[in-house]
Amino acid sequence: MARPEREPLPEEEERRLRAHEREPEFAEQPTPSIRKINRIVNYFFVIIEGLIALRLLLKVLGGNPGNPFVSFVYSITYPFVYPFLSAFNWQTASTGIGVVEFGAILAVAFYILLNYAIVRLIWILTSRS
Repeated sequence: MARPEREPLPEEEERRLRAHEREPEFAEQPTPSIRKINRIVNYFFVIIEGLIALRLLLKVLGGNPGNPFVSFVYSITYPFVYPFLSAFNWQTASTGIGVVEFGAILAVAFYILLNYAIVRLIWILTSRS
C-alpha cells in the first residue's frame, strides 16, 4: 500500500522556492581551468582595448608622431585599428588640437563584443549540460 504524500509545510515550500530562484538549473559554474582561460582571454582583450583607447586619447590631444612613445602606441595599435579605419566615409574629425578616429572607436566596440563572444563560446563548449 502506497503511503499518501504529505503536503509540504509552508516554510519548506518557501525555502525550496527560494533555493530554486537563487540557483537556476542552467547556472553551472565553470571549472577553475576554464575560469583561468577566460581570464587570459579577457586580459588579452583589455590590453588591446586599452592601447586603442590610448591611441584615441593621443590622437584627440594631438600626440606628436615623432615622439618615440606616441609612435610606439600608433604602430602597435595600427594592425588592430586598420580594418575599421575605412568603415566611414569620413576618416577623422578635427577637434582643433587633434583628430577623432571614428574607426578606432568602432574597433574598441568590436573588440569588446568579440571578447564577450569568445568567453561565452568557451563557456558553452565546456559546459556539462
